[in-house]
Amino acid sequence: MSKLAKFFIICAAVCVLGIVMTFAGYAAGGVDDLQKVADKHEWLNVGPNSTETDVLTVGEFQSVEAEGSLDIVVLAPGEDLDEEDVPNFIEDMYYGGTAGTVAVKWGKGNGAPEVTNENGVLKIKGDSESIDKVEVNLTGEDPSPDVVVFCSDNELESINIKGKYGDTAVVCVKSKSTKVTAESGDIEIEDVEGGEIAAETNTGDIHADNIVCSKMTLKAGTGDIDISECVGEISAETTTGDIEFAAALPQSQFEMDFSVNTGEISINEDAIDSKEFYAKGEPNKLVLRTDTGDIDADYSED
Repeated sequence: MSKLAKFFIICAAVCVLGIVMTFAGYAAGGVDDLQKVADKHEWLNVGPNSTETDVLTVGEFQSVEAEGSLDIVVLAPGEDLDEEDVPNFIEDMYYGGTAGTVAVKWGKGNGAPEVTNENGVLKIKGDSESIDKVEVNLTGEDPSPDVVVFCSDNELESINIKGKYGDTAVVCVKSKSTKVTAESGDIEIEDVEGGEIAAETNTGDIHADNIVCSKMTLKAGTGDIDISECVGEISAETTTGDIEFAAALPQSQFEMDFSVNTGEISINEDAIDSKEFYAKGEPNKLVLRTDTGDIDADYSED
């Protein structure tokens, strides 16, 4: 190894050690240089030192509208939700069945989401800025705001969530119209009854489970789509990702229209020697499309 190569290796090691020591010092509270750099340069965010929570009583509402960068869950309290899916800070409210409330959690210093009830329309607004900063979080806390909306058992008129960055879940609710979009984040729709359902994310996965609807449209740019025990007119499309469909009904109950560009189609684990597949059936319609990925559909026996 040449002397010049050794010199550069030593320089790199010193730089890495300096960065690590700076982060460690900041985490210990003994070094505030990193925060000073963040205050001076907008491209760096060192994250919150702690989180804050609040519970808001919003009263009755017929619609939910949310936008911005949020991790948001819209649900009916007291339903059979897996324990691991219930955030710790709202366990008491969830199992107590407290409807008409909104629980929020956010990184201290980042600002709480805005929550208002305007004539029966629950409006939630998170940060609308794009994430174009270098995020350095040394606390172990999730800095993105968490919002949990507790609905009553009555059917909502609409749910409309326009997310930028963050995950969205709509669980155990009834709504005449449900629409969720995200620039980056996963979308989960589970145990939902309603008219039309639409979910779209540029980067992220979509999971739909136990849905009864008139029409459901799912789109992902880069991400997988997983559909299980859903009935109605169903359409799923992804540019790069796999699509999996599992039904509790036999194959004859679905009109199927599948196509892939680069990938394979399989039905009940049997590969189809074609990039397109069509079969008649009723009363449900199923259209699955992926540009780069596989389609796997499984049905119960007749």
